[in-house]
Amino acid sequence: MTWLNKPNTVREPPPQSNNTPQHAAALPSKDKAIDQDVANEKKQTLATTPNMTPLPPNVELRPCTKDDIPHLKRLISLLLPIPYSDKFFREIIEDPLINNITLLALWHDDVSLKAAQKCRLVGAIRCRLLAHPPSPSQTDGPMLYLSTLALLSPYRGHGIAAHLLHTLTRRAIEDYGISSVGAHVWEANELGLEWYRKRGFREVGREEGYYRRLEPKGAVVMQRDVSVMDLLGKG
Repeated sequence: MTWLNKPNTVREPPPQSNNTPQHAAALPSKDKAIDQDVANEKKQTLATTPNMTPLPPNVELRPCTKDDIPHLKRLISLLLPIPYSDKFFREIIEDPLINNITLLALWHDDVSLKAAQKCRLVGAIRCRLLAHPPSPSQTDGPMLYLSTLALLSPYRGHGIAAHLLHTLTRRAIEDYGISSVGAHVWEANELGLEWYRKRGFREVGREEGYYRRLEPKGAVVMQRDVSVMDLLGKG
């Protein structure tokens, strides 16, 4: 299934429903089934998802502010051969939801001077919230769609990108009740595709001509359902 006709972006958090039975304690057989499902899900997730490398003390993850936008534009232009409109960056500041699912990674050379020392932007993740996943999911709910995930090459291998993704995934589960996470990956980006696969993503489709300025132009649609492990610190 392709995403040429992209689903509507969520502009407000979906309403929270409360379907908890009033007499849950009177249903031990159902509780056991739920516990078994959680245990099975945990085993499956642990088998396919590597533990995250601890975040280096030099790294600070924080929201994006208006003053960060020029630096974010420069970072993305250096790493991604795709032009992004001014609206893309403006939404980060003007749309509270988009701002909540955008995160920056800053590097401090001297941890002891972290509060006072000038830091540099080394990575960023900017997402959207889709009302429904384009590909069938085991559970119904919004999707956290990765519009951009970028990290300067000298800072790779420290788990920074994984922490950016995990932090926003957990936040989106808690704040918006997402059921899945998805992204487009350039079909020639084997390292990127492998990175997503190691984190439980699977290929759910391809889109020819998605990257008009690249050759080849196709994109692989990667997606995974969220799990209990996303709330327990695995990523």
